[in-house]
Amino acid sequence: MGLFDIFNSSDQRQAAQDQIAGINAGLTGLQGDYGQGRQALQTNYMAGIQPFMQNFNTGSGGIQTYGDAVGANGPQGNARATQAFYNNPGFGFQQRQGNNAILAQNAATGGTGSGKEATDLSTFNQGLAGTSWNNYVQSLSPYFNLAQTGAAGAGGLYGQLGTNLANLYQGEGNAVYGANTSIGNANANADLAGLNASGNMWNLISGVAGGAASAAGMMSDERAKEDIAPVGELADHQTVYRYRYKGDPRFHIGLIAQEVEDIEPDAVIDNFLGDLKAVDYRKATDYAANLMRFGEPSNDDAPDDYASTLMKMAA
Repeated sequence: MGLFDIFNSSDQRQAAQDQIAGINAGLTGLQGDYGQGRQALQTNYMAGIQPFMQNFNTGSGGIQTYGDAVGANGPQGNARATQAFYNNPGFGFQQRQGNNAILAQNAATGGTGSGKEATDLSTFNQGLAGTSWNNYVQSLSPYFNLAQTGAAGAGGLYGQLGTNLANLYQGEGNAVYGANTSIGNANANADLAGLNASGNMWNLISGVAGGAASAAGMMSDERAKEDIAPVGELADHQTVYRYRYKGDPRFHIGLIAQEVEDIEPDAVIDNFLGDLKAVDYRKATDYAANLMRFGEPSNDDAPDDYASTLMKMAA
């Protein structure tokens, strides 16, 4: 870190940019991990929910068939129930077995095709239908429990999935909030660094950073200034400039040490807080002040240097 670094915030801003880049990289990776976690949760929970949903769907189908059987679903439901009942394998088997027995018995007694045979078949089928219908309706009752347990199981897993997803989203939101807060702090610190740099410069100029420095001279090194513009000159034709110290938004008026050094080297202090130059303004402006007090010397009396002129004026 060089001496001029206390007059600007470039290092702090670079550090803030590096910090923000690291935060964003970490946040990107974290969000990817959260996304994978959500995907894994959804995949595994849906696999666990699937059997419950199958039971629920099966139970719901049985409940609809029960509604058809008890007449809850209108004429169309009645038609579906009748068709389903007669297509029941158990009923068909019993019907075939009973009818075959009646036919065989009548054949053995010579009653095939008789009225008795027809009556026996009708009586048997009516009785079988009545008994089997009640059994058929009762056989649909377990579907209610199947649908209920399927719905409860699926609902429980869906609830757990929702809770876990909410926790993941909340965790991700907290991470994003924390990252954005850190980014804001990094930017704020970088902005405050500019104020600190301005304060360092102003403290240096006013002598707060070192009382001896203020007594020895005012820093006037061209390298510490910017926005330099001439605004006039002293009586001895030294140029007076308006400028800002780097990192300080305020404008000042003064000389440039490098120019003063060419005219009055003794008025310039080298190695001022490092390799900077400062100006002893009393020495640098003595000649101009005396010119204003005693008037401009004639060309014949023009001094060869400041020292002889000052000696002549002081005599």
